[in-house]
Amino acid sequence: MSTASRRRAPSLLLGGAGFCVSISWQVVLPILSLYLAHVGFSLAGIGLVVGVFSLSMGLVELQASVIAAALGRRWSLLGGCAANALCLGAAAIGHSRALVAVALAAVGAARGVLVPPLHATVADSTTPEGRGRAFGGFWLCTSLAALIGPAIGGFVAARAGEGAPFALGALFSLAAIPLLVGWPVPGRAALRTSFADFTAFLSAPPVARIGASILLCYSLAGLWTTYLPLYAARQGVSVVVIGWIFAIQGGMYAMMQIPTGRLVARDRGRWLTLAGIVGMAGTELAVPLLHGGPQLLAAGAVYGAALGLTPVTFAMLLTGRVAPDQYTAAMSVYNSAIDLGLFAGPLLGAAAARFSVAAPFLLALPLGLTAVAIGLRAPRQAAAVAPAPR
Repeated sequence: MSTASRRRAPSLLLGGAGFCVSISWQVVLPILSLYLAHVGFSLAGIGLVVGVFSLSMGLVELQASVIAAALGRRWSLLGGCAANALCLGAAAIGHSRALVAVALAAVGAARGVLVPPLHATVADSTTPEGRGRAFGGFWLCTSLAALIGPAIGGFVAARAGEGAPFALGALFSLAAIPLLVGWPVPGRAALRTSFADFTAFLSAPPVARIGASILLCYSLAGLWTTYLPLYAARQGVSVVVIGWIFAIQGGMYAMMQIPTGRLVARDRGRWLTLAGIVGMAGTELAVPLLHGGPQLLAAGAVYGAALGLTPVTFAMLLTGRVAPDQYTAAMSVYNSAIDLGLFAGPLLGAAAARFSVAAPFLLALPLGLTAVAIGLRAPRQAAAVAPAPR
C-alpha cells in the first residue's frame, strides 16, 4: 500500500468522526424552533433557549484546553461524544420546558468540550505541509453533514414526530466514538494558558476588531436559523420543505469553500468577507417580503452562498495578523466569537419577536452595517499582538 493510501484511511476516520459530530446537531437544526414551540415556549422563550445553547458552548470552548489538560484529550473526545448523545436523548424525551432548556444548554457545553480537541486532533494527524489537505477533507465532511442533515431531520420529524431528530442525533454522536477510540492522542496538553493571557491577546486592536465582526456576522446566522423555520411555518410551508431550505443552504455553503480558498489569497479575505456579510444581511432583510416554499428555497441558496464566504476569509484575516505561535489563541477567538454571536442573535431576535415573527429579520440592518463598518476599519497589515501561549 502506498504512503498516500495509508494516510487516506486515518483522514477518513477523522472525517467520519467530524461528520457524525456535525450531523448530530444538523438533523435537529430545522425543527428546533418548532419543537420548542410544541413544548410550550413563546417566541421570546425560543430565542432565549437557543441563545443559551450557543452561550454555553462558547463559554466552555474558552476553557476547552484546560479541560483537555485535566482529563486528557482522549477523554475530552470520548466523553464529549457520550455527553452530547445523552443530552440530545434527554431533550428528545423531555416533556417540560425546564428539562428541555437544561438539556439543550448541556448539549452546548458538551459540544464545547468536544469540538476544539477534535480540531486539534486533525491538526496533529499530519505534517505541517499536509495540514491544509487534512483540514480540507475534514471540513468537506462537516459540510456534507450540513448539506444532508437538515433534510434528514425534516424527513424524520415529518414521519416520527419532532422529538425524533434529537434521538437520531444522539445515535450519530455515539457513532463517532468507535472512530475516535483507537486514535493516538496526547494524554495531557503540552502547555496551559491562563485566562489573563487570553484576555491580553483578545484586547489587541486587530484581534478585537475581527472578533467583533465575526460575532456580529454570526448574530445574523443565529437570527436566520432560529426564526426562519417559524416564519416559514406561519407561511404554510411544511417541515419537509423547511428541511430542504436548510439543506440547499448547506449545499451552497459547501460549494463555496474551494473557490473561496482560491480567491482569498488575493486580498486576505477582506472584500470577500464584506461581500458575505452584505449577502447575509440583505437576504434576511428580504425575508418578510417572501411568501411560500419556492421563494424561501431560493433565499436559502443565496444565504448559503453568502455564509460560505465567511469561514475561510475570517480565518485568513485573523491568522494573517498574528504570529504562528498564536494560531491556537486566534482560532479560539474565532470559534468563541461564532458561538457567542449565535447566542446574541436569537436573544436580540427574542425582543423583536414580541412584535411579529418577521420582526427579527429587520435586525439584520443594524447588525450588518456595524459588521461592515468594523470590517472596513480592520488594518490591512499584519500586526503584532500580545503574546499568548499555544
